[in-house]
Amino acid sequence: MKKRSELFFTILLIPVDLLMVLTAFILAYKWRLYFGLVPATYFEPFDQYLRFILFTIPMWFIVFAANSLYSTERRGVAKEFGKICVAVSAGVALLTAGIFLSRTFFFSRLIIIFTWILTIIMVLLGRYLLLLVQRLLYRRGVGIHRVIVIGDNGLAKSMVRQISNDKNLGYELVKLIDHDGINKLETIFARTPVDDILIADAELDQDDVIRVMTFCQDHNLGFKVIPNLFLVQSSHASMQTLAGIPVVEFKRTPLDGWGRIIKRVIDVFGSVILIILSSPFMLITALLVKLNDRGPVFFRQKRVGLDKNFTLLKFRSMKVEYCTGDEYGGQKAAAYRKELKKMMNEVDGPVFKISNDPRITSVGHFIRKTSLDELPQFFNVLRGDMSLIGPRPPLPEEVEEYTDWQRRRLGVKPGITGMWQVSGRSELTFDEWVRLDAYYIEHWSLWLDFVILLKTIWVIIKGRGAY
Repeated sequence: MKKRSELFFTILLIPVDLLMVLTAFILAYKWRLYFGLVPATYFEPFDQYLRFILFTIPMWFIVFAANSLYSTERRGVAKEFGKICVAVSAGVALLTAGIFLSRTFFFSRLIIIFTWILTIIMVLLGRYLLLLVQRLLYRRGVGIHRVIVIGDNGLAKSMVRQISNDKNLGYELVKLIDHDGINKLETIFARTPVDDILIADAELDQDDVIRVMTFCQDHNLGFKVIPNLFLVQSSHASMQTLAGIPVVEFKRTPLDGWGRIIKRVIDVFGSVILIILSSPFMLITALLVKLNDRGPVFFRQKRVGLDKNFTLLKFRSMKVEYCTGDEYGGQKAAAYRKELKKMMNEVDGPVFKISNDPRITSVGHFIRKTSLDELPQFFNVLRGDMSLIGPRPPLPEEVEEYTDWQRRRLGVKPGITGMWQVSGRSELTFDEWVRLDAYYIEHWSLWLDFVILLKTIWVIIKGRGAY
């Protein structure tokens, strides 16, 4: 259910966008007039120029609307950057074509270039300022969504934590309930105003999901659900006919074909640049590791990649005698790891994670928290074993315990960072971890990689969820 304030801000986008477009044209005129490096022989009078631009304003509204810039879905400015660039580019192209076909006298081609740049900047600025106003109102309790979260798992708790800590999301938690709490929805709704119900348990029985959905429909509430693996896959299904019979085909990951080629090119250039930029940090980290604990600087470990195993490279963060592998602690280290996994493992499933690992050196704690131990993996990316973004590479013994559907996360090249690192990291269960990887595989795009990269930087700065 859309709040009136959200609809108001969506409608308000229209005059703000058009005002920003007009401002961009005026700035482009002034920029060309006073700061143009190439002298112009003639400038059209400003009043004629302004009348011409005002005539094109309806065209800009149509182009923006056609690019879904006025949808009522919640979104941030960053997520719409690509759409804004495409919409503005289309508008400038139509404007240029109109000028050419109508033989309208236009005094400077440079103004077209200036307008293109300034319109992108100004539309982004206008929307960002509007978003700041909306978030300010959220903090004052205006326009927020009161939500009930259903779930009793790590993902539900992570969702509740985000809602409680980040007022900019525009949500207020009414109650966190488990499976049994579904029977009490009527009582909760009668006592407390509610706008949305969010199911954060992908394993919830289908009958219970339908009950909640029906309850939301009957009470005019918003209904949201975190999808299970099948729903994630079916969102990429296409309908076709075979011998006259309708057939649903589940699409492969966008990382096939050209997607894989583009991602590999970015990985090569990105890893080279990151190796150069991080080389001073790698040198300092290597010295710290060596001075803190006499032994190998690097830790090499077999991991499962795409269609083959490879050697993962990290800075050593554990004492040598506790590192698994024949060149390190050998069988004793492996036995101790099994003992720790049995007694102290904080994650269900085949993975092994503990927050206070007794095997880690003092420097190891620091380089893990700051993710400096991961820097050598840029060489894995350059070699083609890994990607910058993707599911984390598992150990062979972990893969042996995977169920069939969990093996889906092995369908693409593993990465240094991925969706689970920026979506709760260690707080998530392994099944939730796999679902995030499945979502990434099914919904891959360059923009999604860019968003994950930015979120990873923020997670490292905050030191959240790192072991």
